[in-house]
Parts: sequence; C-alpha cells; structure tokens
Amino acid sequence: MPEADDHLRPLREALEQVHARLGGIIARLGPPAEARYLRWRCTGCGYLKHFTRPMPAHVAPPCPKCQG
Repeated sequence: MPEADDHLRPLREALEQVHARLGGIIARLGPPAEARYLRWRCTGCGYLKHFTRPMPAHVAPPCPKCQG
C-alpha cells in the first residue's frame, strides 16, 4: 500500500494548496451582507408581498392586508 500513497501524494498536496487558498479568500470576504429578498410572506394571514428589487426583510411589515 505504500506505493498507492506515493501516487496520490501530488494530488493530495495540490488539493491542500487549493483548500488553503480558498480558505484565505473566504476569510477576506468577511461576513455576508444583510440578506435581501424579492418577496415576503406575512406569518399572520399568509399574504405574499413581491418586490421589484431585492429588499431587506424589515421593509415589508406591516402587512397591507391584515396590518399584522
């Protein structure tokens, strides 16, 4: 089995390098921005409000149908 390990070593090293690079890139991106939605559903009456542009969730309430 040591021969199989020798054949896989270059592949493993390449994958570890890719993993390290991607980890650095993801760390530089930081936390995700505030989530934005194209629609919002009222939990009280089930009314579905659509937006033409992505909007934060806090923009939708109060519900225009039930005022909830």
